[in-house]
Amino acid sequence: MLLKTGSRNVLHRYFHSYRNLAMTFEGNSRENLGSEEERMKNVFGGRIKGDPPRSSSRVLRGQSLKIAGVVVPPKPQEPDNCCMSGCVNCVWEIYNEDLREWKNKRKEASQKLKGTDTTWPADFDPPLNFLDLQNVPTKLKSMKIQLEKQKNRGTAALFPPREGSLPQSVINARRRRQMERQEMASKAKDEPENDEGWDDIPVFIRVFAEFEGKKKQARLNQELQG
Repeated sequence: MLLKTGSRNVLHRYFHSYRNLAMTFEGNSRENLGSEEERMKNVFGGRIKGDPPRSSSRVLRGQSLKIAGVVVPPKPQEPDNCCMSGCVNCVWEIYNEDLREWKNKRKEASQKLKGTDTTWPADFDPPLNFLDLQNVPTKLKSMKIQLEKQKNRGTAALFPPREGSLPQSVINARRRRQMERQEMASKAKDEPENDEGWDDIPVFIRVFAEFEGKKKQARLNQELQG
């Protein structure tokens, strides 16, 4: 506190005494939080003292199956401990690569099954969009039929039948529309099932994985050019 006395500024300091306060640091004294390794595992994941790593979906993958001569890997599992810091080998980037390989192999095997009586294993994620009905497992045939009905269902069924002939302009427009649908259907068959495997994963995770893949490819291209 600063007090003014006469022509001089006199600084007076006042000291107050308080009673002692007890401070308590909560840690292992109140509850058993486990050993140092167990506490580290809760924070950093289970990669201590030989524990199996879980940062890559490739570690968790099961056995592959040979279907129509094509070795099809099992569906990859999502990684569980991404740090979201842009690692060189990001676990979501690895998952995205494994997912793309899984889809391509499933599609290749389903194409080779066409014209045969071989049935895709029911417990191995059958690609119903690519399989013919004869290659679909028995318990999934009704689902396959429902998918085909949804594809073939048009808007014409929503309106009552027309009385009389259609104008020529409408007929030409319907022909063009039919050709466009056939072209779009052929393109859809050639493209992999992009959304499968990302159903329960947030969109930003998928965007992050694709961005990391593009960034890695850009680095490789730069190294090759340099």
